[in-house]
Amino acid sequence: EKLKNAPPLIIFDDPVAHVDDLNMLAFIDYLREIAITGTRQIFFASANDKVAAIFKQKFVAFGDDFRTISLTR
Repeated sequence: EKLKNAPPLIIFDDPVAHVDDLNMLAFIDYLREIAITGTRQIFFASANDKVAAIFKQKFVAFGDDFRTISLTR
């Protein structure tokens, strides 16, 4: 497992901005798997409302361990 000795914090800033929907879903599922099986805290930022909604849908099962922060200009 490559993440075995990785830092406990993973930060992404719009990592799927120019990726097709199938690969975007696969990436979010991969992050979800990391969160389920590991002890990594994931920060995921996106300016795309569709991506944010999908991410929220995939992670809402984490209950209080999942938080959304909405930022506006």
